[in-house]
Amino acid sequence: MLSKNLKEVTFAFLDVETTGLDPNLGDRICEIAILKTKDGKVINRYETLINPGRTIPLQAASVNGITDDMVRSAPFFRQIAWDILDLLKDSVVVAHNAQFDLGFLFAELSSIKLSPTENEVIDTLSIARRYYRFPSNSLGKIAKYLGISTVGVHRAFGDVRITREVFEYFLMNLERRGIRIDPLKNLLKLQGKTVLFEIPDRFVIPPTVEEALRIKGKIQIKYLSAYRDTTTTRVIEPFEVNVTRDSAYIIAYCHHRKEKCSFRLDRILEAKKIN
Repeated sequence: MLSKNLKEVTFAFLDVETTGLDPNLGDRICEIAILKTKDGKVINRYETLINPGRTIPLQAASVNGITDDMVRSAPFFRQIAWDILDLLKDSVVVAHNAQFDLGFLFAELSSIKLSPTENEVIDTLSIARRYYRFPSNSLGKIAKYLGISTVGVHRAFGDVRITREVFEYFLMNLERRGIRIDPLKNLLKLQGKTVLFEIPDRFVIPPTVEEALRIKGKIQIKYLSAYRDTTTTRVIEPFEVNVTRDSAYIIAYCHHRKEKCSFRLDRILEAKKIN
């Protein structure tokens, strides 16, 4: 692939919207979009909201406009994971601040024991930093500086569309400046380094618990107490997942104690849906 001319390469422009900034701290993807092109023509388009299995903080919602109500009936990531992998297969991924988007994507895949596809990655942020002097290197600010429409900014497909237009401007402009962009290996060198990712350790949430998070339903769990090393049976209503660097916790209303409690995920021995 590295020897291919750019007209022969399939590019997959990718963007994710998330509940926060760090998948290690329990933040999840709540929207994803992919736009595939070849020789400047769109060959596929995909976008969907994703139920993150947790509440969306007001700070995140104020940026992307995505609310809990909007994702309540959306699929969980595990339900669309294979669609994502199929779309990215045999393509070069393009993203603005690729470390962020692919970091979250790899974390989600890791949480359901799937391996990401092996893609070459182009980061338009890295190219902007090396070859331009924009007042700001945020995607929206670059677009405004170049006269590119920012309609839909901070939503996944809007950012994908903007990333594509910025990328195509970079190709045209760099070529005019006498900088070789063909074949693909030359373009990859322009960002100065390979985009690398540390795949964080994640915790697999049982499907029964995920479904309860989605519909705000009740489940019955067998729980191993951390204090007495005994097993109790409880009815809970999960409403949030909290992940630290060491453990994952289900935050839920416990009908036994009649209060909000946290339950460590690896101590839930069994979970059953209550009709």
